[in-house]
Amino acid sequence: MANEFKSNVGSKVSKKDAMEWIDKYDKEMRKDKGADTRSIFYGRDALLSILSQEGSTGITFYLALKYNEAVKKETVQLVLVPTREDGTLIWPEDDISAKVDGSAGAFDVGLGCPPYCP
Repeated sequence: MANEFKSNVGSKVSKKDAMEWIDKYDKEMRKDKGADTRSIFYGRDALLSILSQEGSTGITFYLALKYNEAVKKETVQLVLVPTREDGTLIWPEDDISAKVDGSAGAFDVGLGCPPYCP
């Protein structure tokens, strides 16, 4: 599967289909509507930073469980990792701590809904 992770992977979806899939997830997976993750927002700066990292052809979105202080429980989160065309992930050389200077690495801390819902 080498070189499958091209910058053109993905396609548009109709609003009708998207809303149907979102509603299905909401009904089947979100048992606690006041706390379980419905969506997560990431700003343009974070996305462009990931995409501008040398060798990045896109972003791999990992589902993760992380304690959410706002709702006082573990909730589904996203970890965004820059990815090369061959599928390898781009991690910083120093993987012990996050870098604030925009260098290589994963991103977290998007705005989760709840409590930040559009």
